[in-house]
Parts: sequence; C-alpha cells; structure tokens
Amino acid sequence: MFQNLIISNELSLYKFFKQLNFDLYLTKPQLEHLEGTMTAMILKGFNGKVSDIAELAFKRHRTSITRFLSKSNWDENLLINALKSKVIELIWNKSEKSQKPIYLIIDDTISEKTKPSSKAINPIEKCYFHNSHLKRKTVYGHQLVVALLSCDGLVLPYSIEIYDKSNMSKIDTATKLIKSMPKPVNKGYILCDSWYSCKAIFKASALAGYAYIGALKTNRVIYPKGHERLGIKLHKFATSLNKDSFDLVKVKGKHYYIYNY
Repeated sequence: MFQNLIISNELSLYKFFKQLNFDLYLTKPQLEHLEGTMTAMILKGFNGKVSDIAELAFKRHRTSITRFLSKSNWDENLLINALKSKVIELIWNKSEKSQKPIYLIIDDTISEKTKPSSKAINPIEKCYFHNSHLKRKTVYGHQLVVALLSCDGLVLPYSIEIYDKSNMSKIDTATKLIKSMPKPVNKGYILCDSWYSCKAIFKASALAGYAYIGALKTNRVIYPKGHERLGIKLHKFATSLNKDSFDLVKVKGKHYYIYNY
C-alpha cells in the first residue's frame, strides 16, 4: 500500500479508523482507498483540488479518486456521525480531567471556485455568489459553516457543513449544531461573531446549557430596564450611558468596562 511506503507508523491512521468503527460502514477496499486519499491530503497540503491527491496517491488516477468521493456506494453521514462522537468523547474527557470549560466555536468561510461559463451544462453543486468580507467583494463558491470544539488547549473540528441557502439559513444551521451538543461537564460557552448574535441562537444556547459570548451589531434591538416592552436599538441605548454605568473588571492583567442588564 502507498501509505506503508512513506509513513513510519503505517497503522496509525488505520487504527484511528478502527476506533471510529469505519470498518463497519466501509468495505476493506474502500477503507484502504480512504486511507490512501487522506494520507495524500496530509502530505501534500490539501487545497481543495483532487489533482493534488492524485500526485501522491499510488497508482490512482484523478478520475478514480473523484469517482470514489462522489459515486462510491457508502453513506458519508455514518462516517461523519462516528467522527463527531469521537470528538465529543475527547473534548468531554478533557474537560472532566482538567475541570476547564468547553467552547463551541461557530463561524463561516468561503471556499472560492472558478466562476462557470454561462454555457456550462453542470455548474458546481451548491455553489452560489457570496459576499466576501475578506476580499470586500462578491465571490463565487461554497460557503461553509464550521464548528470547532475546544477545551484547555485542545481544539478539534466538529462540523463542516456546506451552506445551502435554498434549504436552511446559517442561523438555522448554527442552531441545529448547538442543539446537538450534550450538556457540558463543567461550564460551556458558545463563541460566535456578530452575524450569529440573535434571539434564536441565545435561546438555543441557554436550552443546551451553554452561555453565549459574541459580538453584537449596533442596530440590534435590546430590552434593558425601562425598555422592556418595545426595546431600543443598541446604538441609541449607548448614548444614554455614562462611565458610571459600567463596572471595571480585571482579567489576566487587562482592565475592561462591562455593562450588565
């Protein structure tokens, strides 16, 4: 096998697959093919091109790899769920031993693709035009909603889902992820940017047993004391505050002003 020729401990990846019970879901040839594909991805530095895998996958043509990934008779959801269960096991064990909190970090990114010709018969599935904050323009590609689990320095990928705007919003995707989490052993926190800070995420976090930490857009409506019925936009509420409205706290040698309501 290809991986036996270049990896000193050639059984380590296979043992990991066995721990995930992948041998229950895949035939032996499929398991070997997956092992070779992943090894090539790790060695090459995968950037999304199947041709990169083919360069290092011994005696495997690019079309064979594409066919295996897109048309092979195996249920990828079974493998994904097995991997998620293993990640949760590792993170929860880490939290139990270290007594440190668990963090679920949710964000999205864009995997940019070449814009297809207007005459293309089969455009790339689930590719759309998205606003790229990084490039400050609209780009074509897959938008991915990514979730990481972290505890005491251990950070592991938990979920990578393609955002399909015709099926489910990013807020709904994030809410589904949060609801799938078991309750934390100690404390748990959901970390997101301002895009995800909304009532649905706050509620899902609280019901799952997690506190929410995230940025908040200044046009969001909040309901502090005196504005319980109609609420008030954050930027307007900020003008009513002064320095005495805040509490000064010190965290790891740095001082912060915080406001509780």
